[in-house]
Amino acid sequence: MLQQNKNEKEKTMAYAYNSKIYLAEAVLNVKDLARQTAFYTQILGLEMLSQSKEEVLLGAGGQPLVHLIQTDRTEAVKASYGLYHMAILLPSREDLADVFKHMAELDYPFVGAADHGYSEALYLEDPEGNGIELYRDKPVAEWDIREDGRIIGVTEELSAQEIYEMGRKVEPFQIASDTRMGHIHLSVRDSRAASTFYQKVLEFSDKFTVPSASWIASGDYHHHLAVNEWAGNHLVKREAQLPGLAYYVIQVEKKEDLVAIAERAKEQEAAVTWLTSSEIEFTDPDGIVTRVRKG
Repeated sequence: MLQQNKNEKEKTMAYAYNSKIYLAEAVLNVKDLARQTAFYTQILGLEMLSQSKEEVLLGAGGQPLVHLIQTDRTEAVKASYGLYHMAILLPSREDLADVFKHMAELDYPFVGAADHGYSEALYLEDPEGNGIELYRDKPVAEWDIREDGRIIGVTEELSAQEIYEMGRKVEPFQIASDTRMGHIHLSVRDSRAASTFYQKVLEFSDKFTVPSASWIASGDYHHHLAVNEWAGNHLVKREAQLPGLAYYVIQVEKKEDLVAIAERAKEQEAAVTWLTSSEIEFTDPDGIVTRVRKG
């Protein structure tokens, strides 16, 4: 019965907002596995799900969120296209406040904070420079949803002090068990081309676009994926083993959805590999790898 309840919970979470996909985990190639593991467990508060000499799987409530893989490559994360940030979604404002208070009292530096209209967000980087967003969604009634389905985002000052003061002292600290991956934001060479590519392959719709960035989603969410070209056109195309994003994982409910994504990726001339009968990966023009699996 416990396993059945867990599966029902996962299915409810997976297909919120009339979405056909569920973001599972981000997988990072890291230069110092021990240091990165310490950050994600002790600072961010993720739980250890499994560990080997070369890999560590971390998550919340038993669900994977971040997968770390040791690499021998030494390049800087930001020298190549790939991850701009992975956005970890907290279940409530109180849960966001708890992690904010915990990290602030450890004096871990934040690189930004914002009220986006549909969410409240904190921004930071892990010790190797991978971007992280910690956020909570506001009630949908507060989102600026237009008649054509677009969801307008803004960047306004966050009520940081108010959120900090909501934070509870939790010892030992662990991130809220219902925390999950909310969206993935990619650094790309050409944001318009990348947005079009992912919209066609994943059947996402454009929720909000500016000349240098685009936010796209399945169903009625504000975005599952974002792309921007803010780093310019001089970065290196992503390769296997490069530090930073190895790949990220999307889950779909049905085998036919998986087959359809593979076919649409081929139509966009993307390299597609069937890893198993229920999991594929495809590579975009910047070398960024997406894995899709049947849940």
